[in-house]
Amino acid sequence: MFYETYVRKHYLLPKLSPNVLKDVRLISGAWDYVGSVIQYAFAPPGNLSSKIIDNVRIDAIDHENKSIACTVLDGSESRKYYKSGSFRIQAVETSEGGGALVKISVEYEKQNEDVPPPTMYTKFAENLFKSTDAYLIIKALLT
Repeated sequence: MFYETYVRKHYLLPKLSPNVLKDVRLISGAWDYVGSVIQYAFAPPGNLSSKIIDNVRIDAIDHENKSIACTVLDGSESRKYYKSGSFRIQAVETSEGGGALVKISVEYEKQNEDVPPPTMYTKFAENLFKSTDAYLIIKALLT
């Protein structure tokens, strides 16, 4: 279920974690197609009235390994600090109860040495994953 949410149901994410993600929009393509562009509007920590907007392109979807790879595009807020950025999310099924362990890998190049690592973005991801997990657990209990 986790994988399905991140590959086909991006639009649910703001509902699952409104304190982290303000909006998700499909800019071009379809939610679950390689080459599609999706815009994410994140709420900065401690400032829910503003937002950080990043556009990402889906580079690869691997249904067998339950992973999705994306690149952050030029014009995104994070590209002010990082020359390049990409990430991969993988849901590794566990043998117990149909759950999954979620792995994320991030690659980036700083604009300069004064720029900190993208910890804020990995925290966004962590909070989104926790919210999604809670939603899926509640959904499973109710069905």
